[in-house]
Amino acid sequence: MIDGKSLWADRCHNYWREAQGYLKLILNSGFVGSVFFLFLFLTVYYQQFIETMPADFPVAELLTVLFAWRLTAGHIRTFVKPADIVFLLPYEERLRPYFARSIAYSIAWQSSYIVLLFMASGPMFTARGGSGTVFWVTLVLLLAVKAWNMLAVWYEQRLTSRGERASHIVLRLLLNTAVAYLLFDQAPYWLTLALLLLMALLYVFYFRMLKTKHVLKWDRLIEIESGMVLFFYRIANAFTDVPQLRKKVRARTYMQWAIPLLGGDKRAVYQYLYARSFIRANDYLGTYVRLLLVGSLILYILPSGWMQVGVAFLFTHMTMMQLSTLSFHHATSTWVDLYPIRPGEQKTAMSQLVLRLLAVLVLVFALIVLVSTSVIFGLLTLVATGVLAFYGSQTLIHRKRGKYRRIR
Repeated sequence: MIDGKSLWADRCHNYWREAQGYLKLILNSGFVGSVFFLFLFLTVYYQQFIETMPADFPVAELLTVLFAWRLTAGHIRTFVKPADIVFLLPYEERLRPYFARSIAYSIAWQSSYIVLLFMASGPMFTARGGSGTVFWVTLVLLLAVKAWNMLAVWYEQRLTSRGERASHIVLRLLLNTAVAYLLFDQAPYWLTLALLLLMALLYVFYFRMLKTKHVLKWDRLIEIESGMVLFFYRIANAFTDVPQLRKKVRARTYMQWAIPLLGGDKRAVYQYLYARSFIRANDYLGTYVRLLLVGSLILYILPSGWMQVGVAFLFTHMTMMQLSTLSFHHATSTWVDLYPIRPGEQKTAMSQLVLRLLAVLVLVFALIVLVSTSVIFGLLTLVATGVLAFYGSQTLIHRKRGKYRRIR
């Protein structure tokens, strides 16, 4: 006898038991500390921006874009497995409690994103008069719209064609945009309530009717669940080796010229191996480029010289922590252990690669601060981040390696 309630509870418990191991490593890493201090820096700047925000700043339009995207996004988390299409499909009618809990879980989880985003954008909203009762009523209505979207998503998953699903997403995006704009522009409530009534009727007389025309697509549920699990594994893989995540290799022949610049001499085994792995394997190159670009953009926007130095230091530290994971990329390969090289050469090769990459980062950050602020702060940025890059590449990245271990 299949018990949907207990089956869902077991699946959810098993997932979070596995996830907790990875979350502990992520939370104990220096990367999280850097993100926390970066958050503090940006909070100070955000508060300064609110106090000096121009009267004509498009608050309603900006919040509409943010919340329209967040209201539309999201999937139902079902915790289904590939084998379920064989073993659980015959018991689909008995699994209604299972899927009911999946829907409730997903609504609660996705609603937390809305709450966090609303609290973060709250100062801008209240600065335009959205305080007191208006503030809380807006939040409640946004949560109601998010619940409507998640219920609509559940029935959309029954559609076979990608084009059909895409058209439904566009429809929801347009409705979410309209509701969000009415709320943040503080339009008359009867307009908002009329649109919410239209959405309720659309759910009752259209979305719910999809289940009478389309069967539940188990393969689609498995595809969505696999994608969500893979997304978490990719995040965890930036901090430790994830056995469940297959290592992806991309040719990237257009980047071959960069290997010698990174010290990738074929006569130096580990230098060549690490340089090629950085360019081709997983997403080391992509992570490095994203941190470089995001850090550069933030440094250019920030007005304070001292704050720029601090942010540059934090982004250098975050990049160093991400690059340190490259050291155990080949930890499970027995062929690497057969190389006839001297002890310690692997550590030296890793240090040299990280130092070269951080040197590029340091020079870019220092140049941006120098151009946007002054020569003094540019030199301070160069010295602070340069010392961290040298010390970290020689000691910190190897000290961290002992903390990162595979979770089986």
